[in-house]
Formats: sequence, C-alpha cells, structure tokens
Amino acid sequence: MRLTRRFLTTAILLLAATSAQADDGLEMADLVPAQAVALVEIENAAGLRQQLLDSPFWQALQKTEAARRWKAGERYAEGQQRLEAFLEQLDMEKDEALRTYLGGKCALVLLPSDDPKKPYGIFLTEATNANAERLIKAVGGQEVGRHRDVTIWEVQKEKRVDRMAFAGGVLMLTRPRADELEQVLDVVVGGGAALGTEGHFAKAVDGLPGGWRVRAFAANTPPRRSPGAVTLYPQGDDRVHAEWRIVSGPGEVGPNRPVPLAGPACLPDSAVAAVATCFHPEAIWEKVQQKLADRADGQERLRKARMFLRGWFPGHPMESILAGFGPEAAGALVKGEDGGAPGLVGMARLTATGRPVAHAFKDGLAAKAMILGALGQKREEPVVVNVREETYNNASMLIVEAPEVLTKMLGNWAKDVALTVAVSDDWLIVGTTPSGVKRTIDTAAGNGPSLADTMKAAGERVPAEPVTRWGVLRPAEGADIVLAWGEKLLGRQRLEQAKRLTNLAELMDLVKRVLWQRTDEPEVIRGTADVQVVE
Repeated sequence: MRLTRRFLTTAILLLAATSAQADDGLEMADLVPAQAVALVEIENAAGLRQQLLDSPFWQALQKTEAARRWKAGERYAEGQQRLEAFLEQLDMEKDEALRTYLGGKCALVLLPSDDPKKPYGIFLTEATNANAERLIKAVGGQEVGRHRDVTIWEVQKEKRVDRMAFAGGVLMLTRPRADELEQVLDVVVGGGAALGTEGHFAKAVDGLPGGWRVRAFAANTPPRRSPGAVTLYPQGDDRVHAEWRIVSGPGEVGPNRPVPLAGPACLPDSAVAAVATCFHPEAIWEKVQQKLADRADGQERLRKARMFLRGWFPGHPMESILAGFGPEAAGALVKGEDGGAPGLVGMARLTATGRPVAHAFKDGLAAKAMILGALGQKREEPVVVNVREETYNNASMLIVEAPEVLTKMLGNWAKDVALTVAVSDDWLIVGTTPSGVKRTIDTAAGNGPSLADTMKAAGERVPAEPVTRWGVLRPAEGADIVLAWGEKLLGRQRLEQAKRLTNLAELMDLVKRVLWQRTDEPEVIRGTADVQVVE
C-alpha cells in the first residue's frame, strides 16, 4: 500500500491544480528563513482537494483494488476516527474546516539540520487570529513560552509533541527537533533575512509563468546541486502542465548541448515509453578526461577505457569512434506484434563517417557471439547460439539467438527475443527483438506511423526546436506489458500475489501520457512536463 499512498499524494499535487493564482498580498517566500533548503507553496489547498474529488481520475481510482483495500484497512479506519474526533473538538464540518484553514495560502518549509537527509520541517497556513485561537484550543494547546513576544503553544500527543504559533496572519505548526519555529518567527516578526529576497531564489523562480497553484523550490537540485523550482498549471480536469528551472551557473553546456531531435519521428508508434537525447561523444569523452585528470590513477583508467571502447569497434582508433556518432540517440520500449514479446530498441545517429564504425561494431559483435557459441557447445549441457545476418530495407542486420536457453524463462516469447543489431544509412540500431528493430528501420525510413505522428494526432507537442532531451511514457498502453512480463518471470500464481500488493497495472491504466523535455543553456536548465489522466 506504500506505493498507493505515494501515488495518491503525488496525484493531489499533479492532478488537482486549478487555474488562478491567489491575489497579491501574503507571500510565503517572504516569511521563510533565507537558509531554507526547500519550500512548497500551495494556493487554496482545500480547492485543490475538492477539484480532485470531483475529477474523473479520482472516480476511477476509487474503483481500483488498491483503493478498496486501503479503505478497508485498519489504518484508514483509525485515521477517520481521529479526524471525526478533531472536527468534533473544532465544532466544524470537514468541508468548513478545510476552507477555513486550507482555503488560503499554505506552505511546507524545510530548514537545514545537522543531518542533510533529515531537515527540520514546519507548516505555515494563512488564518485569522480568531480561527488560529479556535484551532489551538480545539487541539488542547498549552502555552509553554514566548519568542519575540509571540506565544508558543505545545500539544502533547501519545508519541510526539507538536508546537504552534500565530503571527502576521500565519498559523505555524511543527513537530520540533530544534528551533525551527523560532527561526520562522525571526523572519515573520523580527524582520530577519527571508528566502523571497534572496538572489538564488529569484534566479530559480524568475522566468516561470504566473498562474501557478503549486510551486516548489529546492536550494540543492540535481544534477548540479544548485537552486531550482517547479510550478504546476491546469489544463482542464484531466491534465496538468509543469514548468521547471534549475540555475546552472555560467559555463558551457558541453555534452548536453541542445539539438533538433529526429528520434521521435524515427521510433515506431508502438512505443509505450521512449526518450530522445542529444549525444555528443567527443564532448562526453573530453568530460571524462577532465574528471580523471587529477586522479592518481587517472591515466591508467583512461588507458583501460580506450582499450575497452576500441575492443567494441575493431580496427578503428578512438578519434574515428568518437567522430562516428552523434548528435543524438534514442531508445524505446515497443509492443510486440500479434501477442509477441515486447522489445527494447536503442538508436545512435551516424555522422558522415559513421557507417564503417557502426559496421565494425556489428561485425565485432558477430565474432564474439560465434566464439561464445563455440565455447557453449563444450559445456556438459551445450548451449546453442545461432548467429545470422540478413538485409532488411537496405539495412544490414545481425541476429544472435539462444532460443533453448530463453524458452525455460520466457516460454513462447523465446522465439521472438534475440539480440539484433542493424546499420542503416543514418542509424546504428540495437534491440532485443528482430521485429522491433525492423519496425524501427521502417519508421526511420518514413515507412509507417511514428511515435511523433501518434503524439501530434493526440494533440501533444513534439519539439521542433533544439532541446537536450525529450521523453514520453504511455502507462495505460504499457500496463499489459507489465503483467505479461510478470507472468513470464514470476509465474501466474506469484503474479497474482504481487498484483494484490501493488496493483501497479490498475494505477498505470489511469494515466494516459506523461511527456517531458529538458533544454540546457549556459546559465539555466529549463524544462516542461505534461501529465494526462483518464477523462
């Protein structure tokens, strides 16, 4: 059920976003200490909840086995009892309480602690003085002190202690581990340095469109441990759009230099998950050399890396190998044909000098496969490896099969699965099924519908401008693949047990598409994402 709870939490943020940003006035970022490591702001959380409850997505979610099991569980019943007792003390109906305490602006703040993995947390919500006093009284708050002439209240619970305070139109709640409440009061009342006035916060959020209902900021965002922010926007009751920025600082984008991506138009429409990315081998190798330059064993590591790469491209020096590929690569999980095995497909674009390098890779792989096949025949239980070549649509293909080994694990799918390498005019293609590779060859040659065609027909945008990466997930399309692979690898009985625990396929059926893209620039990494669920 942990997966289900995480899914529901994410859904509340991603699927319930509505259209209007709250009016000017109280700004949570101006009440948060400058040293905050993260801030999540929500506009009218009560409204978000209600829109989620009214959405087709929520109605469909209630019909899943995961939701039924959760509602029938002991923890759900205990939670409902605690909620009813709290509302009785508050003397409010649930919807009224939500509108009163979560109908304005609220925020979750994380402050640094001695353990970076366990920051201090504090929740802020907009409230009137009367409503704050009403809640404090309802939960049995006891005055335990004052800070900057503001009363601090403490609530004793069975396994923890909560602390509360009210100032500046904001009710503050925390489960204290240090002085996090006092740190916030120093800003709200004492005029201390606020996150909203800090340059690194402004650089992260400036440039993000207005109209957001959820905005999250983090001071140390991967991949460069720099400030970043993401905002969520509505697009109907079944879709949400997100935009994000990560401050990267001045410098060259190097291996992540954006390019126009042809991959989406070359991958088949049967792809249920795909990614297309810039691919600059020479820049990547330069980065590796720089990283190893100051290491004591750096030169030895580089020597071994050169030997390893040249071993996969016999007869070609490093310069030829690096110059043979780019500027993009792509990969996808594609459906099988006529109930056959799904397959993974990877593609690397060839430069004007790349075809000989790609053929060297294919031929070298064929030699390795034949050697392994010969060694397999000498085992007590011989392993049969079939190596063959063929031509398909002007592409040269290598197919390496071991059906007897795979039959024990994959059953009737074994006949569909084989390591397949193809060299076309523009691409080196590697896949796990010959049918998937052939379908990709056809699509790349313009023969047959592509993933880009399918996305455009569904009203989705496929970027024509240079980007660093673009990806798509089609969970509802891939749910049957998850179940089929589980049945092959686990057996039907164990799959039923796993399905009752995770209900993964049911959850996947609720999400139509997830699209995202990323563009690296010298001073910022920016991106977008779109999620569409059941209508």
